[in-house]
Amino acid sequence: MKKKETSILHFVVLILLVFPLCLRSPFLLGEDLNRTQKLRQEIMGLNIINGLDLSHDQMEIILQNAEESKGLREELQKSILLLSDDMETELEKIKSYLKKNQNIPPSTAQRFHRISNEIKRKKKEKEEKIGKLAGIVKENLEQHQLYQLQEFIPCIIPPKGELRIGQAGGNKGLVKNLERIRDIPYRLYERRKTEIINRTLQGLKLHIPRGVEIKEDELEEHIHYMFQRARNINDTDFEIQKENLAEELVAPIKPSHPKSSLTRKIEAFLLCPEIIPILEERL
Repeated sequence: MKKKETSILHFVVLILLVFPLCLRSPFLLGEDLNRTQKLRQEIMGLNIINGLDLSHDQMEIILQNAEESKGLREELQKSILLLSDDMETELEKIKSYLKKNQNIPPSTAQRFHRISNEIKRKKKEKEEKIGKLAGIVKENLEQHQLYQLQEFIPCIIPPKGELRIGQAGGNKGLVKNLERIRDIPYRLYERRKTEIINRTLQGLKLHIPRGVEIKEDELEEHIHYMFQRARNINDTDFEIQKENLAEELVAPIKPSHPKSSLTRKIEAFLLCPEIIPILEERL
């Protein structure tokens, strides 16, 4: 009897342990992440629509092209799904040959490259068509709106001021940080210098874009050098140079390529699927 009761107890404990895991399965976690990403995109869309102060006609033009862009993306997705089975078959073959340390047969390599090139061709066609749609939107925006788009850096909580659509002038926080660094008395700064530099280093590391590689010791040395420059120049020169100093402070963690073109930004933020319900509600 005791053995039976023990087995039942073990079963109940097992159910209690497994049930919460079932509720938070990878599938559900994936859905949560997708929902979070969708919300972020919607908020950035609201920021940019609020900031651009679009006319009724402009919103209609953007909506029309965003819907067409959405159709092109869905069409591409369907095309790639149709090719995915063939691609998977060839990849499995390549994997099996490599596991045996064998050469890939020319026929398998040819089929792989053919499918891969077909996917690239379809993506290229889609990009060109959406690029033309972005060009139409660009032609219907005013110069001040194009300027705001050029300076737009996506964010969730827009800064106060004229440009409320993103983090244009996003070095304000860095400038204030340099101002605080200048205000610290000499002895206190020397005593806490290592701590201050390390805190700044950890903060910058959080904002390193994907693909940008840095050496931590070099970045630490750079921060130290920039703080010394900020502290050593006189008040007049600092007021003139503070924006440039802030820009120079974060230069090592910024990508080497220039800002995204206006066309790319229009594609990403005004022709994304999430902008459609926002514009429909406004119209």
